[in-house]
Amino acid sequence: MAEQRSRKPRRNTKPESDPPPRSQPVCPVGFCPVGMALTFGEQVRPEVVEHLLAAGRELLLAMKAVVDARAEAFERSSPLERITIE
Repeated sequence: MAEQRSRKPRRNTKPESDPPPRSQPVCPVGFCPVGMALTFGEQVRPEVVEHLLAAGRELLLAMKAVVDARAEAFERSSPLERITIE
């Protein structure tokens, strides 16, 4: 009869504490804007991200100013009049 050899379980040569390298985004949804932005943000320098955030903030402030100005103009030309009842 053939002898059975006792086999030792193979050990992984890689340490378990190292995470696997990420080459693709984690988001499972194709063309997800958040996943695409995060993937893009990982690949650029921090100065570029700061510049884009500042530009976005300025754009939102400009849009807010336009909306506020239009709301003021709308309130002034309103055909409704407040009547107090005594």
